[in-house]
Amino acid sequence: MSKKLFYLPLGIATLLTAVSAFAQSPASTSSVQPSITATINNSGVITVTHPAALELRLLKASAATDSVAAEQPAKAAASGKVKKAGGYRVQVYSDNNARTAKNEARSKERAISGAFPELATYVIYDSPYWRLRVGDCRSKAEAEELAAQLKKAFPAYRAEITVVRDRINTVN
Repeated sequence: MSKKLFYLPLGIATLLTAVSAFAQSPASTSSVQPSITATINNSGVITVTHPAALELRLLKASAATDSVAAEQPAKAAASGKVKKAGGYRVQVYSDNNARTAKNEARSKERAISGAFPELATYVIYDSPYWRLRVGDCRSKAEAEELAAQLKKAFPAYRAEITVVRDRINTVN
């Protein structure tokens, strides 16, 4: 009998705790900045609502990773005629030194753009690497020919110049 008297108040306390936990109302959704929410409509369409500031941040972040330094692809992009395709580029520089890599990539980009103004140059940050890639070559042979020209024009960069597969910009 004493065990029943011991367990009865314990059971009641547990039951009251559980009931009070379920009775609490959900946290208010009114915040200073609206959060990303997803709602499913009757038709099964998912609508995602997000603040406009988030979209601006995403656009700035994507623009920073794909900085195109050549004028021709930029002009073609403005007219909507640039398409991405599989191809090759010549990688001139790749380093992950946080202190010097960005400046070194930009410096080499300026040197190559000065010597070959017709070539598109791409400084890309793919964490943790800064890379400088040159050209939009459709074939590997074309990219190897470009690499040979760059090695001849810039013998100091010879050790780092390689041909890499990449998504290239094609102007139609």
